[in-house]
Amino acid sequence: METVTKEQGLNRGHDRLLGELGGIRDRYRFDVKQFIEFVKGRRLFIVDGLEQYARWLDVGGNGKRYSPATINRKIAAAKNRIRYAFRHSDYAADLRKRYQLEDVLKSVRLKKVDSLPVSPDKLLDVNEARLLVERTKDSTVRLMAMFLVGTGVRVSEMLGILLTDIKVGKGNFAEVKVIGKGSKERAIHVKKELIERIRKHFHGTTRLFEHQGKPFNRISVTNRIKHEALRTIGREVTAQQLRHTWAAIQIQRGKDIQAVAAVLGHADPGVTARMYARTKLAPEEAFLDLEEKGPAGHEKQTVAPAPSGKRGFAVKGFS
Repeated sequence: METVTKEQGLNRGHDRLLGELGGIRDRYRFDVKQFIEFVKGRRLFIVDGLEQYARWLDVGGNGKRYSPATINRKIAAAKNRIRYAFRHSDYAADLRKRYQLEDVLKSVRLKKVDSLPVSPDKLLDVNEARLLVERTKDSTVRLMAMFLVGTGVRVSEMLGILLTDIKVGKGNFAEVKVIGKGSKERAIHVKKELIERIRKHFHGTTRLFEHQGKPFNRISVTNRIKHEALRTIGREVTAQQLRHTWAAIQIQRGKDIQAVAAVLGHADPGVTARMYARTKLAPEEAFLDLEEKGPAGHEKQTVAPAPSGKRGFAVKGFS
């Protein structure tokens, strides 16, 4: 009969736990796979390995430099699984241990991400977006592109929508719940007609977007969109760029920044303003010519004499 030491028993139990955590199919699963491989290859326990994993990501331990946003996403995925493991452990009811765990997780801080303006070459105009939808022969890409440009959601949010998240009421639009960063919920609105087309095409039983009963991989979706965009409009376009396109068009149309930020899931409208608001004016916009004829129906703006007994000047058209 095989004798199992306490240490061997712990290691076997830990390996079973890692297998269980890796088998959960959600939006974190691809990033979780890397974390599990990291701790398993170094024989680390998941809580102890988190800090080392964060440092490894920061220095590009596998030879790849990650952006701060990508590092944050991977750390968030690891923290999600650690919390899952605790909730299903024998210590779940121990409040003191839960606080201790949260202290450990909070000590691994996320990277600061600067909200840089989105470059114009990363955006599509309305006509390009329409051409992508009209010219593609891939019905899956057509419907996904319509959804992304039509709503401004992230691709991971789109792929995570459950059928139970859709609330169909009166009118032409359905209310759809999406889960954003930090597991924050928000509601978006989608035309009922598009929802019906998506359901007929994908035949989802659990999610709105499914492939043969299974969830889509967000990376494969982005690659598929890239391929079709290159074929139809002559340049690669990612799923994230379709989200950027929605935001830029809404702001160009004069929509309120706070309202746009709420739909995008930005907690700070300032982030939205920095990313999408125009940061440069064309020369003819930057120079304010007081002698130029104004809009139709307005008189030419010329300097008029100041009223008697008053100093200064008045400008016709600005009074």
